[in-house]
Amino acid sequence: VATSCSINVNLFFSINISIYFAFLAYFAGNSTCFLFTLSPNLGVFTYTGYNDHYMYLNQGQQTMPNGLGMGGQHNYFGLWIDSNYGSGHSKAKPRCTTYNSPQLSAREHFTIETMEVWLVGNIPESDVSKTKSVLDADPEAQALLEMIGKTRVSDGLREPGEEQGEE
Repeated sequence: VATSCSINVNLFFSINISIYFAFLAYFAGNSTCFLFTLSPNLGVFTYTGYNDHYMYLNQGQQTMPNGLGMGGQHNYFGLWIDSNYGSGHSKAKPRCTTYNSPQLSAREHFTIETMEVWLVGNIPESDVSKTKSVLDADPEAQALLEMIGKTRVSDGLREPGEEQGEE
């Protein structure tokens, strides 16, 4: 996945995320992730080996930062896009420890005017194979609930054709 941002000072920078990741309160990724910028100058910033803070994505927690971060550490990311998707920061002075990138924006804190997100490549096979519904997640628990008189109120709520992929 690549993300590009146009910042209030006409800078353009981007990230490359080489693996699928979900909302987690810790860093994920691998050494193939990188940051890059096209303006004002072309720059590609790859993994330094200093730490494994490749990328961070979190939402809905009060004790941890909520948003998308690349490199650095909590509150001092090489690139941070806040969960409200209208602001962010690049606190990489003098350099981001994970990617050796400079501060990517003219000002440490910025507002985002436009954002584009691209998926290049195929959806990971592990995500394609997850066809079961959450309604089928624990049949033993469902049987126990039925034995004590609790019925499933969600029966019949599936989309037409949704059960075709089930075995």
